Amino acid sequence: MEESHLYLQIAETIRRDIIEGKLSPGDKLPSVRELSKQWGCTQGTVQRAYHELSNLGILDSRAGKGTRVSGILTPIQRKKDTVIRKANLINRSEEFLLESLSKGFNLNEIQYSLNLAMDRWRMAEIQDLNKIEKTIKYTGSHDPLFNSISSRFSELFPGFGIKIEFSGSMGGLQALFNRQSDLAGCHLWDSNSDTYNLTAVQSIFRTEKMVLVTLAHRRLGFILPPGNPLKIQTFGDLVRKRVRFANRQKGSGTRIWLDTMLMKNGIAPDQIFGYENEFSTHSEIGRVIAEGSVGVGLGLESVAVAYGLDFEFQTLEKYDLVFHYDQIDQTPFNLLIEWLGTADAKNYITQFPGYENRETGIVKFSV
Repeated sequence: MEESHLYLQIAETIRRDIIEGKLSPGDKLPSVRELSKQWGCTQGTVQRAYHELSNLGILDSRAGKGTRVSGILTPIQRKKDTVIRKANLINRSEEFLLESLSKGFNLNEIQYSLNLAMDRWRMAEIQDLNKIEKTIKYTGSHDPLFNSISSRFSELFPGFGIKIEFSGSMGGLQALFNRQSDLAGCHLWDSNSDTYNLTAVQSIFRTEKMVLVTLAHRRLGFILPPGNPLKIQTFGDLVRKRVRFANRQKGSGTRIWLDTMLMKNGIAPDQIFGYENEFSTHSEIGRVIAEGSVGVGLGLESVAVAYGLDFEFQTLEKYDLVFHYDQIDQTPFNLLIEWLGTADAKNYITQFPGYENRETGIVKFSV
């Protein structure tokens, strides 16, 4: 491996050791000379890896005292669930998921089994999958709030289940247009009108009447390591401080908004270090930042809070659910509109940090 890339592997190995508990805050790392011998590389390569982790606040290097895992914890890290513990929990969950998939279980079976296990601990009523008469398909933008609602779907709308596929806002609308999906979720900003979703829906469906019902407004911004060690606040900081960036995939509403803002700030994509690193969900953005493999990403405040990360607000976006008008009087679409207009729905949304419910349940039509 070229040494220009080897430093990244060294840094990733150290990050993994911290996440897995092999290294704890205050532990001393090998000297640059020792580690260069272990990896068979130059001392400069190891120094670059240490410098990378020091910039992210993971390591603390001091002359004469060597390099240690950062023991200066932020207020967030002092909480019971630290960034590393949360990342470790998610990694363990992913290990369980991969093991279950390898044994032939599908995602719906795994999710249901987990729901049952958690319900037993909560002493809550267990929902019977046999009661589901019809499953509707959702395709669109990833959203933690809607993901949570989907886990209660058969409870909120008896007799109905939901199958979710995250494909980005544009992918969701295209699937809806091709009748490959029953429901789409999107947050597509139009810079000319400074509005969300309606323009995009009208451009795809043109003369067909579509229903847009607002789920919530979401706070979008930079997700950052605890303490924001590089003091990232603006898009210009991404270029000036050469911080590694975690991007969303093409077609996602977040990616479209980002590209528009880069253009408005006179920034070319190739000026962003890591622009080509794409992730399909906000949760993945939070995970790689919590693990320390990247230094910043554009995502939801709710994800930053979940991982115990810092957040620098950039904009408030509207997330709408979209479906065909000929379904508006059909169950469960009519029940979905009805529920979103209730105090129960609005109270449920307030449990999620970074969401606002002031327009939740408002219905608009594309024509």
